[in-house]
Amino acid sequence: MGGPPDMPGQSFGAHVPHLLLICPRHDILGKFVGLPVALTVVHRPGGDRELEESLALAVVDADFTDPKALLAVAREVHARRPVDAVLGLTELSLRPASVVAEALGARGNSPATLALTQDKAAMRAHLRDRGLGTVAHRVCSTVEEVRALLRGAPAGVILKPVEGNGGTGVHLVRTEAELDRAWAWTSGARTGFAWPQGASASTVLAEEFLTGQEFSVESLSAAGRHQVLAVTRKHTSGAPHFVETGHDLPAPLPPDRHRTVVDAAVKALDAVGYAWGPCHTEVMLAEDGERATVVEINARQGGDQIWELVHHVTGVDMLQGAVLALAHGVLPGPATGHAGGASIRYLTPRPGRVAEVTGVAEALAMEGVIRVGELPSAGDDLVALGDSWNRAGHVVAAGPDPKTAADAADAAAARIVVRTDEEGAR
Repeated sequence: MGGPPDMPGQSFGAHVPHLLLICPRHDILGKFVGLPVALTVVHRPGGDRELEESLALAVVDADFTDPKALLAVAREVHARRPVDAVLGLTELSLRPASVVAEALGARGNSPATLALTQDKAAMRAHLRDRGLGTVAHRVCSTVEEVRALLRGAPAGVILKPVEGNGGTGVHLVRTEAELDRAWAWTSGARTGFAWPQGASASTVLAEEFLTGQEFSVESLSAAGRHQVLAVTRKHTSGAPHFVETGHDLPAPLPPDRHRTVVDAAVKALDAVGYAWGPCHTEVMLAEDGERATVVEINARQGGDQIWELVHHVTGVDMLQGAVLALAHGVLPGPATGHAGGASIRYLTPRPGRVAEVTGVAEALAMEGVIRVGELPSAGDDLVALGDSWNRAGHVVAAGPDPKTAADAADAAAARIVVRTDEEGAR
């Protein structure tokens, strides 16, 4: 979706909505050129503003992670020209953005909805109370509380911070002998979120370990209407941290299992009151294919370049779509991308100091490879793979069908060798 000209049948009217766009990355700002919307960009204090100033109605500095500070700035903007909608594109901006939208009477998800999406324990309780399947769980402040849940969970227990992202602090526990180490890993994780009232950095969510296949559902919403764009298959490093190492879009699912995954995601969005913008809902499909459990609801486009994979396959740009959904209340029309499948693979070299990176040219020359990104440089220190922040580069590929794209991504990633000196960082 390249903007209004590519959306037949859409009418935007004479009013040009004013959107408060919070801290967009430089590499996506250009996507908003030509959209029928007036942008005010909230910029992180300090740093270059030239690009933002060339594209936006106005640029204002604010600490976008602080709801009070952001609201004070937003009120000044609103006084000059009323704000119609508020959109945060980074994890830490989502809840402050919801506070601002509610205070200004602008379009945006409510703070109550954002609280449910970012507090995994609250989300599970909320879904359970509405008759939706969820996983057995318990918010724990001591190891003994986890131990009690573990005794009733034959497949094991997953520990994770109550609020977290990027897989930070995730640890599988299968036996009581593993419990102390796992507790230290999770309770010591720092997520960057402000903890809910009454909680602390050592509060841990323990949940029964679900077996099956992991997927995510990519969607856009406008006024509570949800348009599912794609279902994505997830690859992980496996136990104990399950770091995401790749994604395939569309997921190779038979129609009945596809419906099961999508239905679980959409029902969860309705249950938490999700109304506006992009969403990335993570779902575990049971091995029998008949039950799907929502694991996380992320009130943003999918990370790991999933939004890019969506664009290659469907032709829908989720970032442009998010702006148009919030500014005009419209969802994308039927669109067709240029690829039948798209995949990303992450590099996970052994820890140490990077000595050299080879094979990049060979990988880029392979059929279907679109680009290679975020590679480390000689001298960088790599640590053991514990969460998404510890990965070391990626390969994006596309093809006429999902298998061809996945095979190209796998082959290209295998060509790139990150050689480390094990005497380096550990």
